[in-house]
Amino acid sequence: MPSVRVVFASLLFLSAGPALAEGELAGDTVAWSVSPANVTKGHRALLTLSGQVQPGWHVYGLKQAPSGPTPLVVALERNDVARAAGPVTGSPATTYHDPAFGLDTHFYSSAFTLTLPVRLTSHASGAQTIPVSVRFQTCNGRICQPPKTVHLSAPVAAGG
Repeated sequence: MPSVRVVFASLLFLSAGPALAEGELAGDTVAWSVSPANVTKGHRALLTLSGQVQPGWHVYGLKQAPSGPTPLVVALERNDVARAAGPVTGSPATTYHDPAFGLDTHFYSSAFTLTLPVRLTSHASGAQTIPVSVRFQTCNGRICQPPKTVHLSAPVAAGG
């Protein structure tokens, strides 16, 4: 027969576990948006993505050590409108020596922007959308959510 302490500890774990998980994981930890692309000469455009991190959470930045957390990855999805035309850049990230990883990590804990340069294809004309995916991981100091991918569409008015 189990001891009273074991039964009490099991009941405490079962009653506190789901409520804690629901409260911490409810809703999205980052709200994403993408601005309409401004097309320049030569069919080049900059896609500007904005992230707004929920209070108490942080999203890891573009550059992380290989043994660290999942880095932020922005990529064009397969499309007939545009191709990547350079590396993704972002707002300056906070650098923190994270004892859980034993190394410096880079993250955002409030509003930030990312920029993806693209070149429109020669046959792109009129109103179009450019599909973009963002893969990211968020943590709050106690737990980390599994990496997640969101899909965004950047509107663009391509000249004919």
